[in-house]
Amino acid sequence: MRIFVSVVSIVAAACGGSGAPLDAGSDGGVVPDAGPRDWPLAEVPSVTEPEPGIAREVLSIPVSDAPANPTTGDDTPSELDRVRIVRFSHEDATEVRAVIVAVPGLLGGAGSWEMLARHIVRRSIDAGEPVEVWALDRRANLLEDLRGLDAAEAEQNPDVARGYYLRGETVGGEAFAGFVEQSEVPYVSEWGLTTHMADLRAVIDHVPAEHQQARVFLMGHSLGASMTAAFGAWRFEDGVRGAELVAGLVLVDGAAAAEPSTETEYREGTSGGLMSMPGVDEIRSSRRFLALPLLGVEVHVLAEISAMLALYAPDEVESDRARTTVLATLMSLPPRNVPDMTNAAAFGWAFDDASNGLSFAAVSMGQPTGGPTEEYESLFGSTLIRPSDPNATYEWVDALESDPAEHTPLANLAHSWIDGRTNFAEWYFPLRLPIDLSAVGGLAIPEDGWQAAEGLRAFDGAAIDAPILAVAAALAPPDRYEPLRASVAPVGAGRPSAGATRDVEPGFRVVDVTDRTHIDPLTAADTVDNPVPAAVLEFVLANAAPGRVTPALP
Repeated sequence: MRIFVSVVSIVAAACGGSGAPLDAGSDGGVVPDAGPRDWPLAEVPSVTEPEPGIAREVLSIPVSDAPANPTTGDDTPSELDRVRIVRFSHEDATEVRAVIVAVPGLLGGAGSWEMLARHIVRRSIDAGEPVEVWALDRRANLLEDLRGLDAAEAEQNPDVARGYYLRGETVGGEAFAGFVEQSEVPYVSEWGLTTHMADLRAVIDHVPAEHQQARVFLMGHSLGASMTAAFGAWRFEDGVRGAELVAGLVLVDGAAAAEPSTETEYREGTSGGLMSMPGVDEIRSSRRFLALPLLGVEVHVLAEISAMLALYAPDEVESDRARTTVLATLMSLPPRNVPDMTNAAAFGWAFDDASNGLSFAAVSMGQPTGGPTEEYESLFGSTLIRPSDPNATYEWVDALESDPAEHTPLANLAHSWIDGRTNFAEWYFPLRLPIDLSAVGGLAIPEDGWQAAEGLRAFDGAAIDAPILAVAAALAPPDRYEPLRASVAPVGAGRPSAGATRDVEPGFRVVDVTDRTHIDPLTAADTVDNPVPAAVLEFVLANAAPGRVTPALP
């Protein structure tokens, strides 16, 4: 977990409100002279077919009440005591061999699982053993106003979203009320690990209880992998251990810290310039969610608009001042020095690992062409490239067509950002969550310790008896999983690989894809050189009990 807390520390350092406003102007589209335009309301269906044979369904799941903020007394509104899942399934199957509940990482939404979920479900259908993937949107995703983005997706017209979020235009007669401010959501301070563990259990409870340990797999990416491990170690107040509710754990480029933070760090935070982090006291009084320095919450909307442009009109060259502002910030360039580029190239420059210094958001997506590039030292301490000819027009060579070939096709990442009634991002990621995860490092906190007094119940890491699959990519190399391997119990009785010790693959397997970025395991093409989809499905089918189950979803 410690590496992910460091990432949060860097991006959280300048966060106060929702971030500095971006340039709202755009030359894309036409603003009518008669005043702000009202775009017709168009909705994305709740059930869609992303590819033949696979259904994507968005469902809302009620969960228990979150605690009130003890400093302000504010309760979570009842309409936010819910989570959303995006269910990927075989469109003709009612019974399935297993269900994988997929937990996103830092700033991640259910859309981040779009491509890997589809790969797994497709492979399971081909194998005659249908598996479902339930990608989670945490309750913070419900704070997002997606009205303009959904209408733009339904109409395949990004200018609807530009108008709604950036130009004061309306959709179906309703205007964007603005991005949420820290002071408006005091209750988010309590959306920490205790709340999220209860939310995960509520989702798992939609599989009949007698099938949970036999057929439910919990899979997390990045910080979501740390949450997944914590769930395995969690002892709920009724005495049930998280590991008893799952057939296996899948950790994708993320691992819990080996040691917990101190109580002082937890309450007061840590200082040190860009490495500062708020403590729980500050989170309860003022700073509740993470907004990216210089970019703010607004950047998530602009990223989704950019994904639409790259997908719907990849070869067009558009003048978009808001997008240029973001690219200039990312590349440490004056806006006037950002050259013309196709929509595909703008999306590529923003997210490719050669030019994106935010390692937790970068993919290997191809390479620019059409003009020269230069190396420079980024604000995040890495050597990156940027365009060096402001008079050139840059295009993009897609991942599988570049030399050498890379991993994530541009369309894969674009679809992950925009498809369905959700998106890739979590606009208002709760800062309490990584603070709590740091406090339970080692996953064996004392039952009478200060963490327990805060409701943190990761007591039973040593008793985790579910098999584990770990995927080691850019931020969690294989040795990061060794403390967990050394601390957990052998695979428990009644499981298909019962008795397996953790030094052999039935008990603990690590798939090494450290040549890939942190995001590539989620978004890469399902090609012969991508071992991740096959490894996950093989793990699930090997560790699910014989037979099938019908989930009890609303």
